[in-house]
Order: sequence, then C-alpha cells, then structure tokens
Amino acid sequence: MNSFLSGFSSSNTNVFDSCPSSSNFTQFVHDAQSFLLLLSHIEEISWSSIRLSSSSDGSILTLHHTYIDLGDRSHDLYIDIPQRWPNERPRCRTNLPVEFNIEIWCPKTSRLIEIITNFHSVVNSLQSFWTQLNELERDAIVLDEKPISYASTTRRLKINDNVHVQIQIDPYNPCAFPSITFHGPPMLVRSFDERLEQNRNHWNDAHSNIILNLEHILDITFPSNIFLKSKSQTKDDQQQECGICYESTIDMNETVIYCETTNCFKQYHEKCWKIWLRKKVPQRGGCDVLDIVVDERMNTTTASGPCLFCKKNIIVN
Repeated sequence: MNSFLSGFSSSNTNVFDSCPSSSNFTQFVHDAQSFLLLLSHIEEISWSSIRLSSSSDGSILTLHHTYIDLGDRSHDLYIDIPQRWPNERPRCRTNLPVEFNIEIWCPKTSRLIEIITNFHSVVNSLQSFWTQLNELERDAIVLDEKPISYASTTRRLKINDNVHVQIQIDPYNPCAFPSITFHGPPMLVRSFDERLEQNRNHWNDAHSNIILNLEHILDITFPSNIFLKSKSQTKDDQQQECGICYESTIDMNETVIYCETTNCFKQYHEKCWKIWLRKKVPQRGGCDVLDIVVDERMNTTTASGPCLFCKKNIIVN
C-alpha cells in the first residue's frame, strides 16, 4: 500500500500545486477500498481541474477546484474529505454570497462530481447579481475598501462629500428594491430617508440599473468615476476620514459622529472624540470644552466640545 501511494504521489506531481505526501495519504486513507473510490471520483472530475492538499495532521484531504464564470470572475470551491470518507459527508467552502452545502450524501451513490456540477450551476445563477454590482462600481463612486469579495452583497456609494449610502442587494433577486441605509450627519440623512419613503413605490423592478432607479426616486445624480480627478479624490478621502486620528470613517463597525454645522459636517470616530475630550478635561478653561459627564450607573456618556475645524459645539450622547 505504501509503495503504491508513493508511486501515485510522485507520478502526479505535475498535476498538483501542493500534493499530500504519501505518509499523509496513508494516515488519511483507512483502507484501500476507500482510497480507490476516492481516485475514481477524482478521475470523473478530471485531475487537471483540481488541486490537492491535506491538513497538517493528515486528518482532512482538500480538493480545490476553480471555476471561471461568463464574466471572467474566478470562484474557488474547497471540498474537505474527512477521514471517515465515504461514510462521512464532505464539507464545502466557497466564497459565494449564498450558502453552498451538501444537503444529501449517500456513501454508495453520491459522487464528488455532482458537487462540482452544482457549484457551477449556483455560480451561473448569480451572474445577474454580480452584473448589478459591476454596474454600481462603473456608474458611481464606491467607498468600500478594495478588493471587494465576491461574497459581499453590499456596496457603499458616495452621494456627496457628507453623505453616502449603503446598498444591500438580494443575490436571488438583484433587480428588486434593495436594503438602503444612509450615513452622514443626521439632519442630512433625515431628508434622504424622507424622500426614499415617499418615492419607494416608484422603484421599477423591470429597470435593471439600480443607479438610475435610485436617482429617480431620490431626485439626485450620483457622482461618477468617469469624471473623477485626482484632486477631487484627495478631497473625498479627506472628507471621509476622522478629524482626530485621520483614519477612514467608512468602516460600518465604528460609530461616527458629525459636526452638523452647515458647510462643515466634519466626521469623527466616536471613540476618538470621547478620548480627545477626556484628555482635554484637565485644561478645561483653555480648550473650550463645554461639558463632559459620565453616568456610571447608566453606563452612558454625554460629552460636548468644539469641532476641531469650525469650532462650533458638538454634543455626543
């Protein structure tokens, strides 16, 4: 058995990026019948379309398959074959916006090639979804950090220097009305929310272009990448950064506060703002910090102080 595995491994080194060693194969395969069954499955798939690797302890063998879709996008499927193969079902890992699992696995009749075929089918069914996202990136200024995963269903689009919108598209119905959330100074976001609520019934599912739909119901024109110049890009980057740490404020995991003074609307991370205020409290008279109160019982903080840019007061709860 060992000599057979050694010969198999060495004779196929040109096929694999990283082929498991014979010792790992021996550790993985508990009997010759299981091993030969696995070989027959791989033969059906074609050796040229997969790569093999194993976990460090040899307990899992992984088949890596790459599929290029009609949009020239590359999608990876990892099929983990457990030690109890074929009695234990394989596990799949992908980078798709929808869940991809093996629902039914019968050791005697199920084949690995069926998983590959199903993967191709799911990827092909998502072409309209990725096309919609490509159109967003083509027709608007996308603020998400690059590269963006094919699994992502959201895009953050710039509306103006102070407001951006997060759009979440349904992969199964990409032309339907998406989930829409505006981000920016509350007084500006409020007006966009009101327009959206008033006009959302004007959304046209038959119109495949999301940008045109949004421009129609919001009565706006999205700034376009086509006319984006390096100077304006620098200004945009500065507008979307914290006025204290100068890091981006686009990350949805962090709370952002805004100076609501017209023509300012400077952004700050809430944590940066409160840390800055606390550091300035001992010099209260000199830095114009108006108030900072910490209620330990309610675990809340109310803080106020001047915007570092326009000097107008900001209140944070």
